[in-house]
Amino acid sequence: MASPQIDVNEIVATLEQIRQRGHSAHTVFRDWVNLVLFALQDRDDPYLEIVDDYRERGDMDHPRGQRSVDLFATAFGQLQERMAATDADVLGAVYEEYGMSSDAFGQYFTPHSVCETMAEIAGVGGESDTDDRQTVLDPACGSGRTLLVAGRKQPDALFVGQDKDPLCARMTALNCCFLNLDAYIIQGDSLTVEFQRAWQTSYSSLGGSVRELDDEAVEELREWVTDAFENTVEAEDQPSPTQGTDTGAEDQASPVATSVPSEQASLGAFEGSD
Repeated sequence: MASPQIDVNEIVATLEQIRQRGHSAHTVFRDWVNLVLFALQDRDDPYLEIVDDYRERGDMDHPRGQRSVDLFATAFGQLQERMAATDADVLGAVYEEYGMSSDAFGQYFTPHSVCETMAEIAGVGGESDTDDRQTVLDPACGSGRTLLVAGRKQPDALFVGQDKDPLCARMTALNCCFLNLDAYIIQGDSLTVEFQRAWQTSYSSLGGSVRELDDEAVEELREWVTDAFENTVEAEDQPSPTQGTDTGAEDQASPVATSVPSEQASLGAFEGSD
């Protein structure tokens, strides 16, 4: 069930209008997430492929503002409003609430209150024994809820999230973009060090941006994360009186340089879909 402090009924009702036109709830939610992600990256071809699926069902016969593509844009605007009001994982809350009617969703995310406690126990946002930039890693990030909590406490850190579920990885990438965090989000099994795909989100004064990394950049990211983990293990094997919470990842530059023009996450991302 969605977290009680987050009202997502308006968003769910908008998506439900699309579902009632002959689509499954999971397909509607997945397509919505992909449309937002493609729009924010200016990736027209995959965006239009999804739009075409709804056009083929006679959806364009609905009046302007009531077509499925319009309703997807409306849901995006409602999502932004709730994010601005709460700074919480609204996207994950929609997934939980909307998915109650379908077994296809199958994910249950850590409650916000537990994420807050976990961040406090990990010392996120607290004093550090080093001036180096801190790295916050969640190897099973789900919708990115713990990273969002950590991002509010320490927004200048570098965030790394990984999940083997493709939809969860995309949701986390969007959440980190919306909260304007520097982050790498990986699709793949963290236990087997599997990196199938990855996205980079970048901070700017105008708002967050997101891009999917190419294969070469994904491999560089994999090597960087693996090396950082090995350095952490070595440091833990050699404790010292001055040992702090530094993970060792800060000794290396982030693997992929930020080269994305800043684009504020807004309804303008949906323009040109007619």
